[in-house]
Amino acid sequence: MNEEEIKQPVLETDRLILRPYRESDLNDIFSYASNPEVTRYLLWDAHKTIEDSKEFFEWIQSVTSREKGKVFFVFAIELKESGKVIGSIDFKNTNKFGGQMDYVIGQPHWGKGYMSEAAAALKLWAFDNFPEIVRLQAYCQPENIGSKRVMEKIGMEYEGLRRKSFVVRNELVDLVHYALVR
Repeated sequence: MNEEEIKQPVLETDRLILRPYRESDLNDIFSYASNPEVTRYLLWDAHKTIEDSKEFFEWIQSVTSREKGKVFFVFAIELKESGKVIGSIDFKNTNKFGGQMDYVIGQPHWGKGYMSEAAAALKLWAFDNFPEIVRLQAYCQPENIGSKRVMEKIGMEYEGLRRKSFVVRNELVDLVHYALVR
């Protein structure tokens, strides 16, 4: 790693560890990613086999970028109490002054505050480690109430609706945009 690269950190909260994925996480990935309810609003379909989860893991390895200004880290969300990976959250530079987060969590863990906890930790890390970033954004489909709540809980504000602006499973969908500006 050279001085123009950034090491993906391990972040800890009261209940979670956010860390790089490991190949040993494949069964946990399959556990949350094989549920069609979990992937309903995502770009990718529910995993049908463990091979799908392996391809997802390989994709994570291929998109990871440590280069300053082009950082893209995907974090496994691990429960401290069990060591089980229950979802993922990522951070990427969208441009020199902006960052974006995306996330997914297994259905048994919905409504327990885990994703808000992970997103808050990622937000703090991003603003602490990238002083040039003045804007952190996220978006989701309007029907994804849980995702909107996460954005609001970490202080993001609703910026608007972009109609028919994103393709999910060959269908144009609307997106609501949220952002936090410092």
